[in-house]
Amino acid sequence: MTPLGKSITVVLTGVLAAVVAVALPLLSAFGEGGAQRDVVRNGTTMGTLYLVEFMAAQAGAPPSREQTTEQIEQLDKVFIPSLESLGKESRILAGGIAAGTFTGAFVIEAKSKDEVTALVGALPASNMMKWQVTPIETFARRADIEKKIVQGLRAQK
Repeated sequence: MTPLGKSITVVLTGVLAAVVAVALPLLSAFGEGGAQRDVVRNGTTMGTLYLVEFMAAQAGAPPSREQTTEQIEQLDKVFIPSLESLGKESRILAGGIAAGTFTGAFVIEAKSKDEVTALVGALPASNMMKWQVTPIETFARRADIEKKIVQGLRAQK
């Protein structure tokens, strides 16, 4: 990966972390007594949250006119329909593309990592992109875990 690609990835990750840190606490599932492992909304257990990050497998300007034409066709037939599909997916809570790049991320609610993998695999651009899927703990769940660790350490004193 080029230094520019790395810096774009770092910036995108930072922006996504900031968005998640600001937006997720606003959801009812992340307030006091929030979700344990799964997301809970209005008393109904939903799926687990997953952070899905993606970037173009091949980056950089194409060297020839023929390759440029091929890239345009891929954008039209593969990448754009994938973006449209993700934009219509109701389980995606937040996400987007870093401006001017083929790098992006989204947070999705699903029952399992396999379900996320199936969604990603069904996208027309799935083979053109590098994907990373990470389960996300809710803030309330992580706070509960940390409280128990602190209590355990205090009890050992």
